[in-house]
Amino acid sequence: MSSEPVKGKGGRGGRWQQGKKYSNNRSSKPYPKNAPKKSGSPERRKKVLLLHGNRQTGEVLLGRMDKLRKALLRELELDVVAPDAPHLFNEADSDYLDCNDYDSTQWQRTWWHREDNTYRGMEESISMLDLIWNKNQQQDFVAILGFSQGSRLAHFISLLHSITNGMAFPGLKCVIHFSGYGDRSMPDNLPRLLKDRWSGSISTSILSKLNQPCYNFDNVQVNIPSLHVMGESDALIPLKSSEALLNWYNNPSVHVFPGNHYVPVKKIDIDIYVNFLKTIAATPNTTMSGVNGGENCCKDLGKAVVEANTLQNNNAITAQPDEEHAQTQIDEVTALAQIFPTEFRLLSESIPKDSGDYDPDDYCEENRLYEYPITYSIILQPQDGLEREEQLWPPKTISLCIKYPLEYPDESPVISLMHDMNYLEFSLQASEALIDDVRKAVEEEAGMPCVLSMVYAARSFFEEGGLSLCAKIPPSTEKSEANVNDEYLETKEQLSRSSLLPSDATRIKECNAQGLQVAYAMLGRARSDDDWNADASDETVLGGKGGTWHYTVGLVGKPSAGKSTFFNAATAFARQRGEGGGEMRCEVENGNEGCGIILGGASMAPHPFTTIDPNIGYCLVPAPSGACPEDEEGGRATLIGSGLDLGSSHGRDSKGRRLIPVCLKDVAGLVPGAYQGRGRGNKFLDDLTDADVLVHIVDASGSSDSEGNRLTGDGSHDDLNHPLNDLEWVRNELVEWVYFNLSSKWDSVVRRGQEKLIGMFSGYKQRQSFTHDVFVAVERFIRENEGRDCVFDQLETWDEGDLHRLVSAFLGARFPMALALNKSDIPTATQHVKDIESKLPIHGAHVGVNLSAYDEMTFVRHHLALSFKDPLSSHAKASTGTMSSRVWDCLQSAVSLREPTLVFPVNDMKTYESLPGMTNYATRDSSLPNHGFISCITAAGGCAPSQWNSQRRAYVSNTNESAALRDVLLMKPGSTVESVFRALKGIRCLEGEFVRAEAASGIGEKPKPVPKSEVIGRHNRILRIMTTKRKEWQKK
Repeated sequence: MSSEPVKGKGGRGGRWQQGKKYSNNRSSKPYPKNAPKKSGSPERRKKVLLLHGNRQTGEVLLGRMDKLRKALLRELELDVVAPDAPHLFNEADSDYLDCNDYDSTQWQRTWWHREDNTYRGMEESISMLDLIWNKNQQQDFVAILGFSQGSRLAHFISLLHSITNGMAFPGLKCVIHFSGYGDRSMPDNLPRLLKDRWSGSISTSILSKLNQPCYNFDNVQVNIPSLHVMGESDALIPLKSSEALLNWYNNPSVHVFPGNHYVPVKKIDIDIYVNFLKTIAATPNTTMSGVNGGENCCKDLGKAVVEANTLQNNNAITAQPDEEHAQTQIDEVTALAQIFPTEFRLLSESIPKDSGDYDPDDYCEENRLYEYPITYSIILQPQDGLEREEQLWPPKTISLCIKYPLEYPDESPVISLMHDMNYLEFSLQASEALIDDVRKAVEEEAGMPCVLSMVYAARSFFEEGGLSLCAKIPPSTEKSEANVNDEYLETKEQLSRSSLLPSDATRIKECNAQGLQVAYAMLGRARSDDDWNADASDETVLGGKGGTWHYTVGLVGKPSAGKSTFFNAATAFARQRGEGGGEMRCEVENGNEGCGIILGGASMAPHPFTTIDPNIGYCLVPAPSGACPEDEEGGRATLIGSGLDLGSSHGRDSKGRRLIPVCLKDVAGLVPGAYQGRGRGNKFLDDLTDADVLVHIVDASGSSDSEGNRLTGDGSHDDLNHPLNDLEWVRNELVEWVYFNLSSKWDSVVRRGQEKLIGMFSGYKQRQSFTHDVFVAVERFIRENEGRDCVFDQLETWDEGDLHRLVSAFLGARFPMALALNKSDIPTATQHVKDIESKLPIHGAHVGVNLSAYDEMTFVRHHLALSFKDPLSSHAKASTGTMSSRVWDCLQSAVSLREPTLVFPVNDMKTYESLPGMTNYATRDSSLPNHGFISCITAAGGCAPSQWNSQRRAYVSNTNESAALRDVLLMKPGSTVESVFRALKGIRCLEGEFVRAEAASGIGEKPKPVPKSEVIGRHNRILRIMTTKRKEWQKK
């Protein structure tokens, strides 16, 4: 994963890109005329580093601490720099969620991905901050402020500073921890970071301890001054967790405030922070290293650090929410005022906290005191960028009014409409139907802040023709509100059905099959071309703009078909996400003696819905046949003849195939009617949108029904339970899922045309260029087979069959499918497997592999147990059982359906040695198999990764340095030489600007110059890139 900060939105904290600081919008505002002049220029002022929490951004946190930022600038001439963490947050990062802001998860960041006690990505985060800290070697930074997960990272940095005698993060004078915690063990990968980066600055006594397993730095004390700010009612990080952090620091200062999990910025709090920093600045020798200085620097601070009193307001009403509910309500109001700056209006009273520094447009808690209940309105209008269609919206302004009950969001808000229209302009039916749609949005998000969803629901009511639907309901004063709503819903459903011309079941079935034909043709053409190079002008070859491909395989199938068993066999019980279960006690087969080893992994049981939330983990997949240079005839022999060893960053299987890392996602079992909400319903289907290809786990034995219930008898007598039927209804569920989403909004699609339809398809996490290619292929098919031209300009003429054809083609190209014909060792499976293989491709499936996931999972479990129980003897006992590798074969066949472009970056076109800058990837990347996984690979007859040292049971940078073609990048189709260059810069393997590149297809082939615009394929997959600025290893 790249350690390079990713540019975010806005500019409150400053944004960092390639080591350059973008302007800070707030701090760049001109001072008022009467403000005192600052002596230091912005470039030379000292700086404070602010580290945000998990699932936050620097911009979000700094925005909430803007009062403190202003105070630091005003009182101490300190600038605050708040970079974003280098890693995108995902749902697996459950380690203290510090924010639930309205920002899309596209912008939410995390400093690491925690796996057991390993903090994956911590090294990249510290490296990024080290670059920021030492920019231009000016040492402008003097302090670190960290909130929650950011506080944890600040603690690590303080520890590094102390252990290295001030060499790491030089000039660090103090640290302030907000909601810090110290009751967890130090991460397992922290000692290795110290040894790799700062071994020359560490004392011999500590350096020797770093080699000890599970070393927890127990005897290390951080002596730089520290202030620990903790919330008295913090439910996420209790006081005892924050107090545990005090034990690491010499003479720590403490500030306890009567609040929850946030950074308090009331005046009394800010005074404490400023006084603390002033005391540090006035203390002599605070520039000394952390191990020697700062012991007595906080003695004068005691009078400033007090427990804050709750601010009282004599005019406040008696009934008030508790602090947690009040904070949630104010946070939502603040966010909504920023999202809807011109539409938002506060109706309830509020009092400025500081009349001299009051911003009427700032609704945060630090700016004003709220009177309860909080009431406000939001004007309803089309979203930004869309024109207001007069026939869809009422003639005058209408606002949604929200009033918070004291226990909101646990209690639903009071909803009303504000407008000055008469009955003819806005009918009672329309008002009641609109309120009903908004209430449904509230119900769907019960217990959570929901006003944003309410606004979107109200917009959708108008944009999808709600007024015209209500106009079709005859007015009657005798009808109750419930009857009006029922008629509205009935009318809406009738018109929704009639907006697409009806089709009979035969036409729908034919159109579904035609869509699959289109998808098969597109996939076949993409695979037959030389990775996009043979016919770049063909518009129907699944276009793309290239880039690094974080490849994901999704597992689908009915309950109890063996998905979780397949997942555990493929990932060696590595489950990174999911609730419940997930632990398995391994047993050594001989004598069933418990080994006492607890493994992770997906839960497995012989009953439906064993998996509830998705399981995600890295698996290793043999590279598609012919994708690697060593696959060519004579390639390996050429290497051997040159005295070179063939490498592989992730190892090889028993057939010598290169293993590449792929993310595997096991979702809940699918049942008929899931698109209508049965079983896990749309939650299951939504979980699939991350996948690039699908593996359908089929119970080839036919021993369970469509809902996963075990059948009595041998299962061979009932044709209704033939696995071919499973293929059909699973495919149908996927089609109906997308079809239902589109058809329910077809009126809006027809009004807005093709671009609206492309946008809706792109919601399934696919680029618009891909969707456009599918549209072109479908339009060509209809023109050639039905004689209809420009069909996407005539959406009002479409029938249900047309839409089914388009959905079928999109899904066939978007989610090509391989079959894992599981339980093939059961006798009844033999004929079923033959039946399925004889009909392929069928129902979106292209290839099938018969296997027994249970047998391979048992093999993996056995060798994992041996490796953990007695690592030295695991290879000696490797002969216990064999592995058929059919799970690997199945995954390879799936990845081959949407084959990534494999690129092999090298430093020398003769020896094919790796880029030294890739060593970090080959020794630290989170996709690398662990010791247990490697034991399974070698026990199955495969080879360990090139950088794996079996004696030390660790990845070592100086192991097997001469391995040829060790590294491989997975790139998306359409990637160019420049795409590869940017990918290598992203993981900090190259610096500077592109100069030239040379490439070859096979081993021993003479390299040829290639321009950076050339598309990468098998003909130029071995690539050497030269740049203007060389790293140290490039200068040799």
